[in-house]
Amino acid sequence: MIPPRVVLLIGGLAFIGFGLAFTLWPLPMGRVIEIPLPTPTARIDFAATYGGFELGFGVFLLVCARRAAWHAPGLWAMASALAGFAIVRSLGLIVAAGPATRPIFVALALEVAGFAVSALTLRQLRRVASAP
Repeated sequence: MIPPRVVLLIGGLAFIGFGLAFTLWPLPMGRVIEIPLPTPTARIDFAATYGGFELGFGVFLLVCARRAAWHAPGLWAMASALAGFAIVRSLGLIVAAGPATRPIFVALALEVAGFAVSALTLRQLRRVASAP
């Protein structure tokens, strides 16, 4: 099993990477996911929502990685966030009026994989903590 610290580091860096991309390049990132950003207000809100949250959450995960007592809360947060993204994205695919493009499926695959790794790591961490 991957150590909790490593899972949190990878998750934190991934969130920060996506956050930077959405913050620094909102127009190209918006085009990738077919969200037009016609005004400065739209670009600012897009960067704050997609970039700002992911940057802040990524930093939180990195802090959790550095403190053993925070490993479980960090893994819970990571699993919850990724499950939320994956569930809503899956529901969107079910109710969408038409086909989605490849970036939606790539994002869903990353979210499901990240959820699975964080949940399994959390389970392993809990087993180790409860062992005699």
